[in-house]
Formats: sequence, structure tokens, C-alpha cells
Amino acid sequence: MKMLIYGIDGGDLEIMKTFDMPFVHQFLKDNVNVDLTVDLYNRGWVEILTGKEGKDTRGFYMAPVLDGSHRCATKFSMKELENDPDVIPLWKLAEQKGVKYCIMNVPTTTPVPKTKNGIVVGSGGGGLNKISGIPEILVSDQKTRKFLEERNYIVDIRIPNEDIEDTEELFRKLIKMEDIRTDCFVELCKEEEIEFGFLANRGTTIAQYLARSEIESYASLKEMGEFIPTMGEKSWVQTHLEEHFSALDNNIRDLYEELKPDHFIITADHNIVPHKHRGNVNVFLQQQGFLRKKSSSPFLKGLKKFVRKFIKGESIGKVTSKLNPTVRESLKLYDWKHSYAFGHDFVSGVFINDSERFDGPVKDEQEIDKMVSLICEKLNADKQMVELEVRAVPYRKRLKTAKYEKYLPDIIFEGSEGIFFDDGGSTLFRRNKNYGSVPRELGLVTHAAHSGDKGVNPICLMDSALAGLVSEFDAKNLTLVYNLTERVLDNV
Repeated sequence: MKMLIYGIDGGDLEIMKTFDMPFVHQFLKDNVNVDLTVDLYNRGWVEILTGKEGKDTRGFYMAPVLDGSHRCATKFSMKELENDPDVIPLWKLAEQKGVKYCIMNVPTTTPVPKTKNGIVVGSGGGGLNKISGIPEILVSDQKTRKFLEERNYIVDIRIPNEDIEDTEELFRKLIKMEDIRTDCFVELCKEEEIEFGFLANRGTTIAQYLARSEIESYASLKEMGEFIPTMGEKSWVQTHLEEHFSALDNNIRDLYEELKPDHFIITADHNIVPHKHRGNVNVFLQQQGFLRKKSSSPFLKGLKKFVRKFIKGESIGKVTSKLNPTVRESLKLYDWKHSYAFGHDFVSGVFINDSERFDGPVKDEQEIDKMVSLICEKLNADKQMVELEVRAVPYRKRLKTAKYEKYLPDIIFEGSEGIFFDDGGSTLFRRNKNYGSVPRELGLVTHAAHSGDKGVNPICLMDSALAGLVSEFDAKNLTLVYNLTERVLDNV
């Protein structure tokens, strides 16, 4: 094999240094990790697949729908870019170079493209969060689909999860999922004589999101020498984490030794940091008069009454989350005609309620600039912002010539790693109550970002020869992985 990319969703070099991973540790010692910084508004996998940032592809984790409402959505697929002449995804790049390829489990690739000289197996992600069996849209050809079915291939496991009751069972299934995936990938690559391979791991990010607090505790105790890993002072979660990262190391070693790539990259879409706080910028915007509420709708009042009376144990939020997005939007108690700005779940930033995008009261670029400056000034004077060392800065304006600038928040929060933004709480920031011990009952875990959240520094570990192809002109973000792949394939 000429080149192999192993992508670990949430891959974090510092976490991998913490656990016993002899192959990875030796590979790091002998080779190079290139320090990257990513923009967390962008989907890292799309940057790797296209060599372009989100502003040029609309590859965002959450973005406005721009359908006349203030609704945002996570849904995104590479299929949206198939007719864009400016985008050459990795499979098309390999086809142009006449290189046989296998791309497996990379988020945003479902529904998979038609292929000419290779195999694509899709993944969950991009808004596709639950997959049963191996649907036809997930695999580029029936032969590969049958091959995966015969080997009991597992597409994805996610949290929250209604099918797994016990957290220990989750850890065991994550290892099984990635072991099977690795074996399938190796067998396919050998059988088809693949020259360029790209395999993504989704299991590790689930373990890290869930148990980042336990990883932090494990690392601290290990650093202080307060336990020896063989003497049993670890928590049950930490024991499972050790098993998980040992299995991860074994899979990476097997890929390298079985496929013998000339060039090898271990990379990620982001890393995972401790998730100690949650944020709700709409609380602040309401307090400052930028976002105004309206009186409760009769429908919402009736729905709350119905839930309290007939659906015991369910919150109104959980019930409304199952409604049509347009209906959910209509239930929000905001007076959009008199509101100047708003935030949204999953967005570390603020949108100005302008007339062009949202039919709001802010009319032109000059008014937008004034509103951005005023909101940033007030946010940056807030005591909680200062204590957490978070800064509000203009964002959309500096990218105003970008193809998809209309989808960008006008303001972003710098330094907000580990803060997940939602619509809960009564203050701008609040402590994440889930940061601590992990429950044995998985049903108590109601959010993927349980004790971990996205960080801006993904692993990008590569062989020294490949690192020698890095140019001083390369952006130090995930477009680098695409650029290096192109340089290698040029010489196949």
C-alpha cells in the first residue's frame, strides 16, 4: 500500500500518551506529530475529504437552515458537493490518479458515491445518527456489502443508546465494533490490492466523550504515582479504558504490519477535552435586551399540561425534541421581530438577527457591525467570561468573501473548548453536572458529550518521510492531510 490514513474520531495524542499503547508510543518516538489547530465550527472530516475549510464547502457541524426561520440543523453529507466543480473528494482524487482505494467509515460519506476504481463504505454522522443493519446507501457495491454482512460488521454505536442498558456492555461492544472493522478493512485491502486506504474509528470518541472525566483522573493519579496500574486501585471505568486503548493500539499495529504502507498518518477531526461547563448565550442576550421573549403559546401550555398528566417521567424538552423541526421552532418563545441576536444549541457563537438571512430587524452591514461590537463588548465584560478566560470576537465579517459566509455566526467564543452550548440553565455558564463518575446504567447518560467535548488540537502523527513533504505554505489545519495525500498519489 502506498498510503494509509487511520482517522480516530476525537483522536487525542495526550490521551494516547497516558495509556499503555506500545506501538503508538514507539511510532511517535520514531516519527513526527504535526501540531494542528482546527476551527470547531467546521467538520474536520470534510476538511480531510476535500482539502477545503467549511467556509468553502458548507461542512459545518451546525448551521442555519436559512429557510425563513431561525432553525439550525446538523445534517450534512458529501453528496451535497458532488456537483461542485471546485471540490474533488479523496475518492475522485484517487480515481483521477488511477489509484485503487478503499475508504471506510468516514463520517459524512453516507449516502456513498458511485465509484470507478475503489470501495467506499459509509458511516453514521452528518445528521445520520442511527443505522440498522447495512443499508444499500452505505456501501458502494453489493459484493462489499455482502462481505461485511457475512462478517457481522457493525456500522455504528452511539449515545444516548436505547439498545444497551449496561455501560460495561457498551465498552465491550465498542472494542468488538472496531476489531471487526479493522479486520474487514485489512482483508478488503489485501484482496483488492488497494493502494490508498482511509479507515476511520468511531468507537474511541464514544468512550472519550463518555469518560473524559475518568481519563483526567487516571492521568493525574498516574502522574503523581498514586497507583500502579497492576495493583487494582483503578475504578471499573478506568479498567475498561485501559482495555479500550490497548485494543486501539493493537488495531493500529495490525493495520501497519499487515498493509505495510509506504506512508502512514494517524489523524482525527478534533481532540477531546474535559467538559466542565455548559453555556447558554441566549440567557445573556435576554438579560441584555438583545433577545426578547413573547408570551407562551396556547399550544405549548397545553402540551406541557398533557406531558405532566399523561407522560410520567418525561420532560417537556424530551417530548418536543421528537417533533418536526419546524413545529419545534414555532414553540420557541422569542419575539423575532424585536430581537437583534440569538444563539443556538451546539454553536459556540452568536448570530445577528439580520433582515437578509432571518428577516430580522437589523437591516444592513453597518448596523450588523455595530451590533457585533456592542455584544462583544458586553460579553467580554461579563464576570463569568473573564473567569473562564473566554473571549467573544467577530467571526463572519472576517470571512465575508467566503462561498458559504451566510451560514456563519457573526460572533464566536474563543477559548470555549470544553463548554457545550445548549438552551438550559439560567446563567451564561453553569457547571456540567455530569463531569465526574460514569454511571453503570447507560440509560442515565442522556447526551453524547457527557464529560468530554471537542478540542481544537487533533492528533496528526505521520512517518518522517511524509512529514518532509509538509510545506511552509500549508495551513496547519486538517486540509494538510488532503494535501499530503495528493502529493503522495501524484507519485504513485
